[in-house]
Amino acid sequence: MSLNIYDLIIIGGGAAGMAAALEAVGQYPEARVAILEKKDALGKKLRATGNGRCNLSNGAIPGVDKTIAFFEDQGIPVRSDDTGRLYPFSESAPGVAETLARRIQTAGIQVFTEAAVVAMTRKGEGFHLKTEDQSYTARRVLLATGGKAGPAYGCSGDGYTLAKSLGHQVTKTLPVLTGVICEDLPKALKGVRVKGRLTLYWEEEPVFVEAGEVQLTDYGISGICVFNLSRYLVYRDERRLSPYTITLDIYPGESFYPFLMKQYDYFGESHCLDLLGGMLKPPLAKWVLSQWGMTGMQPLKDCTPEDFARLEECLHALVMKPSGVMGFKMAQCTAGGIPWDEVNPRTLESRLVPGLYFAGEILDYDGPCGGYNLDYAFRTGRQAAVAALSK
Repeated sequence: MSLNIYDLIIIGGGAAGMAAALEAVGQYPEARVAILEKKDALGKKLRATGNGRCNLSNGAIPGVDKTIAFFEDQGIPVRSDDTGRLYPFSESAPGVAETLARRIQTAGIQVFTEAAVVAMTRKGEGFHLKTEDQSYTARRVLLATGGKAGPAYGCSGDGYTLAKSLGHQVTKTLPVLTGVICEDLPKALKGVRVKGRLTLYWEEEPVFVEAGEVQLTDYGISGICVFNLSRYLVYRDERRLSPYTITLDIYPGESFYPFLMKQYDYFGESHCLDLLGGMLKPPLAKWVLSQWGMTGMQPLKDCTPEDFARLEECLHALVMKPSGVMGFKMAQCTAGGIPWDEVNPRTLESRLVPGLYFAGEILDYDGPCGGYNLDYAFRTGRQAAVAALSK
């Protein structure tokens, strides 16, 4: 038998691919399994997830106990933070990637790095794969190449090209879980962080609301709640971004009108900017002042009750106009991919090409921040590998 003939070849050695390989040999110890990875090591993107802490999953995900059990079986204990996010005890993403890579080596799984697949064709009931300098044959193939988010880690959409070569379609791919560009924000706000509540409106309709820390940047806004908002923004971009508006409530649930009127009574000779300077960081105070429509040197005694009511409205709804999202280079995830009407959701096998399976970000799925996407990669990788070898 040729050494390059396998029961299952996994294209892509990221989160989905590594989980698939370990589950495959765990369930079918006699199976010949190989990973073809285009980069020089496994788990390149995994090493950077969760700000290096590796947010593996989330306690709110149905069946999360299976994900926890999988990691404990690999010698990686898991714990939850107070929001339900699950992390390895080590809180080290590189440590998780290295541990999984060691388990793969110990299990005897063949790993070929710097082995980008450039062509994939049917060969009888199996597949013939070509890299730049090698050929491989497999009974089953699992595409776990990821999407386009994070090209520095090897995610450049190669898997979509391979799937298309065998007749699959790919739904429009867009960067999500990324920063939002707001060109109308003053550049002086760069570096300011503020806790508050973001609301995304389509014309007059609120389509997304989430509280959290917002980071003001040189291009717009960032932060977890912003990343989650970006998913809703890009889904509708075919209808233009102009009807979208984002508001930031920097004092959610608080009424400041009595406080403002007290300042009017006590410090009427003070200026509007003095008032805001006691409440906000200087760059933020100037931004609020501009949206309030007052001059910084206007005395409080010259303001009317209606002016203060309008200031309170500004504090609860600072307005930003989004003009786009940051690209795949900064995005954590890809929206779009292999459409579900071309995939069996139970086995993750192609409905068009028997023996071809998909797992992870290559599929048309994206979830919010908090471990949902990484859990999906691990879960679908294990699911697809077992289904592939069960035939």
